[in-house]
Amino acid sequence: MWSDLDCDVKEQYELKHMTTMGVGGPCAYYLAPRSLATLEPLYARCRELGLPVLAVGNGSNLLADDAGYDGAVIHLGRRLKGMRVEGDTLIAEAGLPMPRLAWAMAKQGIAGFEFMAGIPGTVGGGVVMNAGCIGKDTAGVLTAITYLDEAGVLHRKPAAKLGLGFRSSSLQGTRSLILQAEFRMQRGDEQQDVMARTRAAADIRKDKFPLHVATVGSTFKSPPAGPHPGRLIEEVGLKGHRIGGAEISRVHANWIINLGSATAQDVKRLMHVMQETVLRKLGIEMEPEVLIV
Repeated sequence: MWSDLDCDVKEQYELKHMTTMGVGGPCAYYLAPRSLATLEPLYARCRELGLPVLAVGNGSNLLADDAGYDGAVIHLGRRLKGMRVEGDTLIAEAGLPMPRLAWAMAKQGIAGFEFMAGIPGTVGGGVVMNAGCIGKDTAGVLTAITYLDEAGVLHRKPAAKLGLGFRSSSLQGTRSLILQAEFRMQRGDEQQDVMARTRAAADIRKDKFPLHVATVGSTFKSPPAGPHPGRLIEEVGLKGHRIGGAEISRVHANWIINLGSATAQDVKRLMHVMQETVLRKLGIEMEPEVLIV
């Protein structure tokens, strides 16, 4: 079925092994392409077989269901991590970790990517979520993407037509598959200044958030103008609240931690308690940032 395609294949592979939260049941097929050239025929094969497709980079913003996924998971973050420079454009493959991109640019004194050092996701996921940190986001440097639409047709689309908003894009909720992204390179800054800003962005996570834990990071979106969910959740007394193996972090209340035995259902129930309590006590509705599969 897959032997003629250049990819690793596993059947009934659990999504908990692909997500930073460490929860999620088995998918029908796990597919890890070894090159960008494999993606188009691989996606076409999934369509021929009638398989729904889920693209996963680092799995840092996904909450996968305990029942798993009855389709094919294409793991872009396994090998598709290349990048190259063409003139003033940086072209990065979808599976490239954003911190790696940030540091690579900083070492060359190229500005604009510093904020990515504080984001645990990959380029593909960063585009879909318009990921951001320290007041900057992906939309600020993105110029175009190459992707396969839901019919398997290859496109190159400028960033201006992606509907990029606060932690959102028109790609969310679709089965489009990003191959690579193009970014504008800003030259002229002193290399030591870019390195310092990149280091500061990376240090934000160390200073504000729990480290070395199983989590998806921010559970609910934090609007630039506030109010920030972490403060709201703490205000209603839920910091440290636990359901099953899932706990609201005692370090940052907008993070849910898998203590080691959490199920996706535990996390979902805890999210519901957070939303319902904040709405009931403070009249504020929080919008999930985590993507539920």
